[in-house]
Amino acid sequence: MSTSTHVTVARPARRRRAPLGRLDPFPRDRLMRWGMRLFFALPGLFITWRASAGAVESIATPNQQLLDHISAIEWSSTEVLWLGDIFPPLSTLLVAVIPGGRLGLSIVGSLFAGLMVQKALEILLQRRFPVSTAVILTIALAANPLFTYTVTENLPALLGLGFFSFGIAEIVRFVAWRNTQSGFRAGLFLMLATLSDPSGLLYVLVAAVVAAFLRLGRSEQPGARAANLLVILYPTLAAALALLLLNTMFIGDPLGELATRMTTGSMERLAALPAVYSDLNGWLLFAPVASAWLVAIIVWRPASILVSTMVFVAINAAYVWGLLPDGSAGNTFIVMTLMAIAFIPKARGAVTRRLVDLVALGQIAIAWAAAFNREIVVHWWTSLGTPVLDLIF
Repeated sequence: MSTSTHVTVARPARRRRAPLGRLDPFPRDRLMRWGMRLFFALPGLFITWRASAGAVESIATPNQQLLDHISAIEWSSTEVLWLGDIFPPLSTLLVAVIPGGRLGLSIVGSLFAGLMVQKALEILLQRRFPVSTAVILTIALAANPLFTYTVTENLPALLGLGFFSFGIAEIVRFVAWRNTQSGFRAGLFLMLATLSDPSGLLYVLVAAVVAAFLRLGRSEQPGARAANLLVILYPTLAAALALLLLNTMFIGDPLGELATRMTTGSMERLAALPAVYSDLNGWLLFAPVASAWLVAIIVWRPASILVSTMVFVAINAAYVWGLLPDGSAGNTFIVMTLMAIAFIPKARGAVTRRLVDLVALGQIAIAWAAAFNREIVVHWWTSLGTPVLDLIF
C-alpha cells in the first residue's frame, strides 16, 4: 500500500500597492516627482524659447515693468531709500538677482509652474477625487494662454498664486486632516505669497475665511478653530509688521511706495469698475465665479458661494487699489481654479460627478475665450510666431 503526497508550493502573493494616502506625495518616487514637475514645465520653456525668437520684447508685460522699476532703484543710496521701493520684497529682490532679463524670468517662472501644477494634481488625488475630475481640473488650470502668459510674463503674480496654492492645500491637511506640520507650512507659504505679490495679503485674508468654514478635524477640542487661524495668519502678520517698522524707521513712511500705488488713481478705477463688467470681457472675468457658484450648488455647499464671492471682491479691490500691474491677465481665473482644486467637496454619486466634470470642462472654454478677448494676451500670443499657432490650429 502506497501513499502519495502532493506538495503544493504556494506562490508568493503579488504585492498590491496601497492607495495614495492623504499625506503621501504623488508620485511616491522622488525621481518620478521631479520628472513630472519638469514635464509640466516644458510648455512654459517652449513658449520662452519662442518668445526669445519673436517680437515679445516690445510688449510692456508685468515682468518688463518690474525690470524697469528695479533699474531705477538707487541701490547704492546710503540712506536706504530703496527700502520703500521694493514691495513686494521677495519677488523684487529675486528679479534683481536673476540673470538674463525677461528670458531668465520666464525660465524661472516655467520651472516654478511645473512644481505648481504637480502640487495641484497631488492635492486632488490626496482628496480622493475621481481621475476624470482631477485631469480636467489640471488641464483647466494649466493648458490655456492665460496661465502660460502669467508663467512667462508675470513672475510676481505667479509666485503669489503659487505660494497661495501651496498654502491652501496645506490648510486642508492642517484643518481637516489634523496634520500639525501642515499648519506651520501653510502659514509660511501664505507669508511668502504676501511677500511675492502686492495682492498676496488679500489672498491670505481669503484663505483665513476659507479655513474658518472648513470642517474641523479637531472638533472635540475647544478653541481649535481660533488656534488654527492663529497658526495660519501669524507668519504673515509678523512679516507685515516687520516691513512696516523697517519703513517707519528708515524712510519715515510705514507703507513706502505702496501707499502711493494704492492711492494714485484709485477713485478713478473705482468709478470705472462698473464699466469693466458691461461688455463681453467683463462677463468672461465673472464667468469663473459663476462656475464656482454652480459647483457649490451641485455639491450643495452654500458656504462655498460666500468664499468664491469674497475671492472675487478681493481681486476687484486689488484692481481698484492699484495692486494689479498693467498687463496682468488671468488672475481671477487662476485663483478660482486653485480654490476649486483645494476646497470644493468631492462629488458623491455618478450624476453629481458628471455635472462637476461638465462645469470643469466649461472652465477650459472660459479660459480660452477670456484669453483671446484680452488685448495684451492676444498681442503676446501672436508675437510668439506661427509655430505656436500651428501647434493648436
